[in-house]
Amino acid sequence: MTSQAPPVPPQLMDRVQDTLGRLCVLDGIPEDEVRFRSWVPNSARKQRRRLFVSGGARDRPVYVAKIPLDPLDAMVVKERGILRAPAPAGVARPGVACEFDRGFVMDWVPDRDFPHAFGEGGTDRARVLLEQAVDLMLPLHTGDPAAGPGDATPIAHAYLGDLLRQAGPAALDALSHTWIGPSHGDLGPWNIRWDASDGRLALIDWEDYHDSGITAIDLLNTVLTSALVVFPDYQQRGFGWLGEQMFGLDGPFRTAMRAALRRYAGATGQSAAALARLVPVCCLWLHRRIEKQGRPADHLFYRPLTEYFLRAEPDWIGALDD
Repeated sequence: MTSQAPPVPPQLMDRVQDTLGRLCVLDGIPEDEVRFRSWVPNSARKQRRRLFVSGGARDRPVYVAKIPLDPLDAMVVKERGILRAPAPAGVARPGVACEFDRGFVMDWVPDRDFPHAFGEGGTDRARVLLEQAVDLMLPLHTGDPAAGPGDATPIAHAYLGDLLRQAGPAALDALSHTWIGPSHGDLGPWNIRWDASDGRLALIDWEDYHDSGITAIDLLNTVLTSALVVFPDYQQRGFGWLGEQMFGLDGPFRTAMRAALRRYAGATGQSAAALARLVPVCCLWLHRRIEKQGRPADHLFYRPLTEYFLRAEPDWIGALDD
């Protein structure tokens, strides 16, 4: 969702549009056919809001500028540096076209947010898409020669502190021998782009990238948060109902989760059951991440899902490695 952009100094908007316009003309778009659109993502953030301005032909964007509105926001500069570095082999992501003040202009990654893809197909659609998302993230997680299995407890404790104990013994055991490597850091479905013309996926929003992170958090973030798209009735029925749909009832989404976990485990030489047992760590991590940004998190599904999962491990998880 987007909200109307707050007032922007006319001189700034003129400069942004001039920069985008020149890039579009260099790409062969006639100057009189260049079109612009501006927006600010709608969120509960009180700080670190960003202005986006796209430029392109009448029927398709080509470039988009990302500009921090908060003078203390350093995350956009961080992302700019990450995207300026060579992309890991096989990782589809935007490239930086040019710097712009404390922001930057990047290639437009078509076409739609990943959640839109779930409505394009039958009952097996979630499995196909989540397996495709696994294939998208694997080159990032495994491409660094230093990536591999290890004890991720120090990484989790540095971020969560004593909250980590709330993950429970099974999660803590799984954390002691999981994959450590480059991680996106915010790999929810809305940071995956889906090209409707050919089905290809790409990763956007690299502000939370870590050179050495717990890669299962990326995996589980994508898988778990996709449930919000598959089961939109959670907004009326509550998170307890959502947990039951995800973990308690057999059906297409459980099939999709199993397939994604097994695919990732097979590619990294891990136990799929151990990956699933990291659900509480993932949820605690994502909840804490929101809090660190100064946003309210208690209305989100992370805590309720952790509590649901810890009441009794779903029976099917123990059979994931069979």
